[in-house]
Amino acid sequence: MKQTVAMLTRHDKARLIAPALAQFGWQLTEIDSFDTDTLGTFAGEQTRFMTAQECAFRKAALAADLSGLNIGIGSEGSFSVGPFGIGTYNLELICCVNVTAGWAVTGRFYGPSLARQWQIADAQALQQALADVEPDQHLVLQQGSYLKKALTAAQAHNLALLRLAQGDVTLSYDLRAHLSPERRFHIQQAADDLARRLQHCCPHCATPGFWPDKAIPGLPCEACGVPTSLTRYRQAVCQRCDFMATEPVAATHASQQYCQECNP
Repeated sequence: MKQTVAMLTRHDKARLIAPALAQFGWQLTEIDSFDTDTLGTFAGEQTRFMTAQECAFRKAALAADLSGLNIGIGSEGSFSVGPFGIGTYNLELICCVNVTAGWAVTGRFYGPSLARQWQIADAQALQQALADVEPDQHLVLQQGSYLKKALTAAQAHNLALLRLAQGDVTLSYDLRAHLSPERRFHIQQAADDLARRLQHCCPHCATPGFWPDKAIPGLPCEACGVPTSLTRYRQAVCQRCDFMATEPVAATHASQQYCQECNP
């Protein structure tokens, strides 16, 4: 049975997410009457005041409210320094809220990103930076209070040459979904994760999203058997009835390098 589901977006995300949710008979309709940039922007002209999870939930709730539909979808992405301070990582969250049934499920993607930023002082540095830009990736140029977004590589090249006469410029990826091929791919992966989570329902009350997100440490050391900080079990907790289920991870022992006794 077909059901219309609302998604709050101004950046053409519905077509990326719809294929993963089609198996539920859902047809996504875009709601663009709310300016999502007021919740924060990548370029920084609007400060972000919520976490990515809070923002995704807020967008999903707004989608349902503004459309009058039972189910709303909200998507939010963020970028941060990767593990051990190396590289840039992209977190994509897609939150699905059912306001009638009273549940929310969030799919996610977390992984390395090609997002870059350069301080450009001359034409040579500009050429080197643009040589690393992925095809179809748009750019942002900043110089003091001057800000220009949605630039193609050719446009960024020409504009940067003009602005360099007034000093250094900052060139970076435009990370809005409709202008970033890599983000679009990551959003599709987060949508696939959301679909998997929606299929997992609580054995007691059938609420979707019964997923083993909670990590319980204590994997024993392979040498001395002392519990380590590595995950030994993963636990799913129902958001409605609090029913819990715990399952062991595949590994049976942790390497000595993670043991506080063997490797203090």
